[in-house]
Amino acid sequence: MAQNEEAAPVVAASPRSNANKLVPIILVVNVVMMGAVLFMVMRKPAASAPASVEPAAPSEHGEAAGAPHGPGPGPVLKLENFVIQLRGVDQDRYVRVAFDVEVTTDADKEVVQTRLPQIRDSVITYFSDRTLDELRGSDGIERTKTALMKRLEEIVPGRRIRALYVTDFIIQ
Repeated sequence: MAQNEEAAPVVAASPRSNANKLVPIILVVNVVMMGAVLFMVMRKPAASAPASVEPAAPSEHGEAAGAPHGPGPGPVLKLENFVIQLRGVDQDRYVRVAFDVEVTTDADKEVVQTRLPQIRDSVITYFSDRTLDELRGSDGIERTKTALMKRLEEIVPGRRIRALYVTDFIIQ
């Protein structure tokens, strides 16, 4: 009878030990699947521009505003870490965001640098009027970039800014 009592705990612990062995296997499979999905998403070609986009008017440099300004990327100015409280009713939400601003020439980079206080003020004002729902998802980020580009064009006129790149975006 003593032998049966000793064998019982081993049999009862057996299913639990098998379950504990499956956890690392499941984690590895999930990580591999997530990596495969990420790989496929990153390989996806960029979406083409809609056909209804009208050509931009020539700038003072004689180039179209939406056209690339030369063969390669222009100089980049970093706008580091904005931490801004979002407009909300139910609870306090914050966004942390950083941008890179691509300009046409080094001279344009200097012009933009002289206007950094106005640019930072405009970015902070824009985000403080936004709600969490307005910023969610890739559509929210695209709307934000479009709105900020318009604001930057008002602060630094003359089509000096080529592009705005979001380098950090966290909502808490």
